[in-house]
Amino acid sequence: MFVDVHAHLNDPKFAGEEERVADLCLQAGVGLVVNAGYDLSSSEKAKELAERFPFMYFTAGVHPDHAGELDGESEKRLIGLLSHPKCVGVGEIGFDFHWNVYPRDVQERAFLRQAEIACREELPFVVHSRDASAATTEFLKKHADLTAHGFVLHCYSESAECAKVYRKLGAYFTFGGVITFTNAKKEEVVSSIPPAYVTTETDCPYLAPHPLRGTKNTPANIPIIVEKLASIYGMTVKETEKIAEENARKIFKRL
Repeated sequence: MFVDVHAHLNDPKFAGEEERVADLCLQAGVGLVVNAGYDLSSSEKAKELAERFPFMYFTAGVHPDHAGELDGESEKRLIGLLSHPKCVGVGEIGFDFHWNVYPRDVQERAFLRQAEIACREELPFVVHSRDASAATTEFLKKHADLTAHGFVLHCYSESAECAKVYRKLGAYFTFGGVITFTNAKKEEVVSSIPPAYVTTETDCPYLAPHPLRGTKNTPANIPIIVEKLASIYGMTVKETEKIAEENARKIFKRL
């Protein structure tokens, strides 16, 4: 089956459309969707979707743009969500120096606390890293003891050199619509990462693949991304679809 390991059907842009989009996913052969939390409310919405649709799962976490919201009470709520049988990891967490909603120290504190929680709960975590390559690699090297259950570089957009560092620490990588953009020139980075550590995502409703760029993205577009990955790796679509699913199940063991 096709898999989308990082979607946001919990985004308000999909309010009232969940049933229609779920049908589109299944019609496209997408049999597994992981909705990622970006704050506590969105994580709880992702849980509701997982309970409503058998092929949906979720991660729970606080995005760096919401890092200042992580306090003792929200940690308790987060830990409660992680005990759900369809919660497959902690995320998305990390650094975002593009928007800089919170200063680095606040982002780092939230990143560290959630990575600690993930390790304690024996779950992988999903890393958001935007304009923060140096900080992310530094953090993961420093806290390599917290990566024992794996981690995912979501919507990977950094260099091939950084990918080598992340791989040594146990990373998996997800790619979405950006690799289909005609000006993206991502082939070199993608091809530097062995297929055994790659899986697929949409980050919907954002980053719709070419030729749908500018429209509201959905997991039903995963086949376009798989086709691009297949062409980069010199594999068939079926082979790429299979390995993306296998890798998703390796990193997210509750799937």
